[in-house]
Amino acid sequence: MKKDNSLVTFANWLGRIVSFATVILWFLCLLNTGLSGVIGFHFLGGATGILEYIKYWATLVAIALSGLELALRNFILTIVYIVVVAGCVIMLCFPGTFMSLVNMVIPA
Repeated sequence: MKKDNSLVTFANWLGRIVSFATVILWFLCLLNTGLSGVIGFHFLGGATGILEYIKYWATLVAIALSGLELALRNFILTIVYIVVVAGCVIMLCFPGTFMSLVNMVIPA
């Protein structure tokens, strides 16, 4: 059996840690939302909005690290995967980017 290189092992361990923390964050956010109807307020208080935002980024990071572990086994797959993840990050940071690119390809 071939031993994984150190980068794959690092991505694996980092992915496990991020995934564990992300599941806890999802649970807290869902519990916060569910209990707000019962107790009348969010028990996380003012942190609710930022934690909801962090939840989506943490999910993307956990999934990206999981896929990176597979992609690192093949150079071409690694390049393609990094481009796809970068596309996700760019579209999350700049929501209007996709329509700008579509308008460059298909003029209105």
